Amino acid sequence: MAKKSSQFPKGSKPPATPQPLASQPVVHNPLPPSQVSISTEQHQSVQPEQMSLEAHQHIQTYLNGRKKLEKDEVTAILRLSQHLRVFGLLSAVGYLNHAKDSGEVAKRTKPVWSRLLKSLTNSEKSEIELLEEIKQMAERTPTVYMATWRKSLILSKHWNFWAKAYQEE
Repeated sequence: MAKKSSQFPKGSKPPATPQPLASQPVVHNPLPPSQVSISTEQHQSVQPEQMSLEAHQHIQTYLNGRKKLEKDEVTAILRLSQHLRVFGLLSAVGYLNHAKDSGEVAKRTKPVWSRLLKSLTNSEKSEIELLEEIKQMAERTPTVYMATWRKSLILSKHWNFWAKAYQEE
């Protein structure tokens, strides 16, 4: 009779609960939508099923009591989504500081981008302070930066959906 081999040393027992693989992120229990955030530790707290609710809250905050978004505002939200996908979070935050204030596109875009990016980062800092914060995050804690960027990519799809849902006809 062949001897059975085991992955556990003789006399040891397998763990009671399965352990996550080191390469896979650990997902925590979901928080209320207003408290979903990226952890600064090893683990990521992004809950994809919560992103639509969080995005809706961001759009509602931007609406600030209004019932509808203007067409230009919806276009700005769609542009933010595309910019995040192509150029990244640091670039999107940098745009807030470096776009010419006198241009018509900047006048329509900056208020929308500013509010949504501040909602993403849960910050009420000025655009300059927000840029510095994101820049430091990218340099000092690149994994947190990448997790925040991934969250922005998930949120942007939902921002697009809710923006279209609240668009003036």
